Amino acid sequence: MCLAIATGLSLLIPWTVKHAIDALAADGAAAPLAHYVGLIVFCAVGNGAARLASRFAIAGAAQHVAADLLARLYAALQTFPPSAFARYTTGDLMARATSDVSAVRSLVGFGTISAASTVLAFVGALAAMMAVDPWLTVWAMAPSPVLVLLVRRYNALVTTRTHAMQDRLGELSTIVQERLAGMGVVRAYTMEARAAAEFAGANAALRDASAELARTQAHFTPLMGLVTGLGTLVILWAGGTAVASGRITLGALVAFTGYLGYLAWPTVALGFTLALGRRGLASMERIQQVLGDARTAADDTAAGVAPEAAVRFANLTFAYEGRPPVLRGVSFEVRPGELVAVVGPTGSGKSTLGLLLARLWEPPPRTVFLGGVDVTTLPLGRLRSALAWVPQDAFLFSRALADNVTLGRDGLGEGDVRRAATTAGIAEEVAAFPAGWDTVVGERGLTLSGGQRQRVALARALAAAPPLLVLDDVFANVDAAKEGQILAGLRAAAPTILLMTHRLRAAQGADRIVVLDEGRVVETGAHAALLAADGLYARLWRMQRLEEEIARA
Repeated sequence: MCLAIATGLSLLIPWTVKHAIDALAADGAAAPLAHYVGLIVFCAVGNGAARLASRFAIAGAAQHVAADLLARLYAALQTFPPSAFARYTTGDLMARATSDVSAVRSLVGFGTISAASTVLAFVGALAAMMAVDPWLTVWAMAPSPVLVLLVRRYNALVTTRTHAMQDRLGELSTIVQERLAGMGVVRAYTMEARAAAEFAGANAALRDASAELARTQAHFTPLMGLVTGLGTLVILWAGGTAVASGRITLGALVAFTGYLGYLAWPTVALGFTLALGRRGLASMERIQQVLGDARTAADDTAAGVAPEAAVRFANLTFAYEGRPPVLRGVSFEVRPGELVAVVGPTGSGKSTLGLLLARLWEPPPRTVFLGGVDVTTLPLGRLRSALAWVPQDAFLFSRALADNVTLGRDGLGEGDVRRAATTAGIAEEVAAFPAGWDTVVGERGLTLSGGQRQRVALARALAAAPPLLVLDDVFANVDAAKEGQILAGLRAAAPTILLMTHRLRAAQGADRIVVLDEGRVVETGAHAALLAADGLYARLWRMQRLEEEIARA
């Protein structure tokens, strides 16, 4: 609305000048010039005020659009299936959340103003030019076919080169993110020169792609100016002839030239507007790719999970994308109140069971059940409130230890933190820290040892007293004495436990042990029975005992 008012007022100025010149030609010094000057000043001031108001309006709207888009992106990433995370690098996702959102914000903001202003200017100016003289308008529009061809070619080039530039930016962001996260490895292996060379190569690729886009934009604007200038020359010749023949007045030619000049800037700026639009639309396509990969939550009216829920794997076969199956026909059950351990050689599929149960990877339908309900039909929030999963690679946030245990969950106080920490075997070590539970750990918890990180993560899982505890090799960095102490506390803290481990000493006290080999269940039973069977479990047990004796020697 503001732009329409501004356009109307600006188009009144050449029309006023026309009448002023015609009045001068007819009346000379008696012409009411003050009246025309006042009207021009009024139109100019009103035009400026209306354009200023339009920019205030659209700038605020663009910020709201960017904020809403970021919120949708973050919400989508929260529901991303792991297969989607495997397709995108962290750097690429960061580029989409920063550079691409910024491009969309520019499109919604300045792009909207520029596009609307250009359309209104063309429509209004052409209407005014037709009112002055239709024949001159035809002459003025003579270069239009050339303009259309230029715009079509320009749009195609800008779209291609914008995508290329955004892809190079994603690659550069990925390199920076990986090198910063792995800076310890880079320095330990004296890879600084190689890392710098890789960054320089990616940076050069981004520079070249950006330069190609800028070069395309730089070529288009002068061409548009040339086309506009040729149109002006044609009008001066045809219009001058019309004035000389008396077909139009001098004031009409001046007004017509004013309207043509009014079109000059939108015509020249058309390249910038189109580039902004194509870049914004290309960025929106990249954002829509991420939003389209978000996982739809299950209907919240689905059946709930009983507090004492059994876990059942029924003929489970699963393969990660592009890889052979890691689980083949796995079937076993964890009854309420049981501690079931899953053991096997490295790569036998132990960790995958926990990932599928927590739906961090999607299992095939009707293969994984919790409380008799297919986990693929459960809302994720309800499923994960019924279990606590502790991964082998414990992740801690760069916050206080207490915050890492509670994670902001309602109803968890200091007593819950200390109870869980005692069971996880970390309470005494935290008490020895100068700041205790207020100690802020470094990024990803790297200021703690591997065993401390694992036990803090275990305390996090225990804090809410979950009915089902799923542990993935959480004793890998814990000594045997501490391991036994923690296991004894876990039996009392959690009704049902599914423990995946490669350390058979941790599994020997389980109610039942499931032995996996190459993704298949090859043995099931208690520790003593499996030793007596002298199968894979017995061989692994003898090998680990021998390794322990060698280590002690």
